[in-house]
Amino acid sequence: MRYLARRYGEFFGFKIPDVLSADKLPFKRQDLVTRKDRVYVSGNVVTINRINRLNARELVKTVTEIKASFPDKLVYLPGFGLPNDYPVLFYAGIDLLDDSPIRLLGDGKCVSEFGTYEGEGCNDKNNAERTRVLDLIHLSLENGKFRELVENHSFSNFSKEVLRIFDMEFYGFMDRYMDYRPKKIMATSVEGIYRPEIVDYRTRVQALRQTADKLLLIPCSAIKPYSRSKTHRILHSFIGPYISGIQEVIVTSPLGLVPREIESFFPAMYYDIPVTGHWFEEEKRVLYNLSNDYFRDKKYSSIFYILPKEEGEILELFEGAEGITGSINFENSEKLSKIMLSHRVSGNRKRKEAAEYSNVLKFLYGLDIEPESLGQRKEGNRRFVLMNDSPILIRTVSGIRMMRGLAEILLKEGKRMVETEGIFKGDNLFIPGIKGVSDDVKPGMEVVLVKDGSPVGRGVSQISGFDLAFESKGIGVSDVSYFDTDD
Repeated sequence: MRYLARRYGEFFGFKIPDVLSADKLPFKRQDLVTRKDRVYVSGNVVTINRINRLNARELVKTVTEIKASFPDKLVYLPGFGLPNDYPVLFYAGIDLLDDSPIRLLGDGKCVSEFGTYEGEGCNDKNNAERTRVLDLIHLSLENGKFRELVENHSFSNFSKEVLRIFDMEFYGFMDRYMDYRPKKIMATSVEGIYRPEIVDYRTRVQALRQTADKLLLIPCSAIKPYSRSKTHRILHSFIGPYISGIQEVIVTSPLGLVPREIESFFPAMYYDIPVTGHWFEEEKRVLYNLSNDYFRDKKYSSIFYILPKEEGEILELFEGAEGITGSINFENSEKLSKIMLSHRVSGNRKRKEAAEYSNVLKFLYGLDIEPESLGQRKEGNRRFVLMNDSPILIRTVSGIRMMRGLAEILLKEGKRMVETEGIFKGDNLFIPGIKGVSDDVKPGMEVVLVKDGSPVGRGVSQISGFDLAFESKGIGVSDVSYFDTDD
């Protein structure tokens, strides 16, 4: 997820985020009259004057309201926060803090990740800790690991409360900052379950359809995509003859469920978790609730499984499930294949693949396309997905990419559109060449390039419509290709 403030680096002459020197503020100081106001606006900075600093929920509510009211300005919260709380405060949308809380500690009280303690020479130590934490924050932002830092650096009750309240009560606010650009997600704590990208993933998965008459539930693997892992390849070597008749759904945390057809997309292919074989109760609850929603309207004639004991609790949702409690290996895969043989599992491969591509179109582009209208055509190592015999997707070893047919559908529905000033040379479309962006576009989404009301190309957006209102330079769309030369 992008830094919530949407910007970091150099903005308006500030290094964002940053902790300022309280006696050398680079903007106009307030007077006694303006200090009575809830907020004070001076140039590009909004100062928060009145906030309940002891109430995490009230702080989050106040900051999000101010961010919504002043989306084009930086937010400064004076007189609050020690280094151990910097990560979560910046994540909450505050751009600037000051060092007055550190100064008030004096030379006899030192600050650490776990609070304060009596000591000597604390002024220098505290300033060094401030610098260290700020360096960590900027390093994590540069490498797309800020959320991981926030999760693992929230030692105080206050920090944990802010993060959990933000995730669980202000998800709607976070949506405008969603980022689908592939990046490694390290889900090393319970907080990872409610990470916005993960919650968004679970929401999108619930809308996917059943793809086969029978269901197979299996555990994840450390290798992504799962189908390339040793364990999943062993399994397929035994159940290969039955694949066309079963829908494979992988059970994992923190995602919950991963239907096989979307295993190669973000975030399913980009997360890592500690592999211990043990699940937190919160993980079990999230998995059970997601499974209950996902499988509610699906009607399988048979349910098969290979699942470890703890993951197998979701089998309570089904009647008559057959399988093995344990991990995927040669012995268990052979046992499962014999169970499937006894059920005479079979299916229509083309019908299943059409349903899977319908799910891909829903998951990636938000389109509801009936499987009956979809077909395929192979040309060498390329596979074209057709809709009513017109190509809409091309799939190669490099992944999936839209074609003109899909672009026309998206344009008609007003989705995933970037309106461009023209057709430019190169792989990138820069922000000055963009006239508009549809509201549903987020960074990392494949989009349609539209010129004069017609689709002219496609690419991967690096901005959202929200960003376009405030950004005037930089790359707007990457990996650009035009249909006249590509299709």
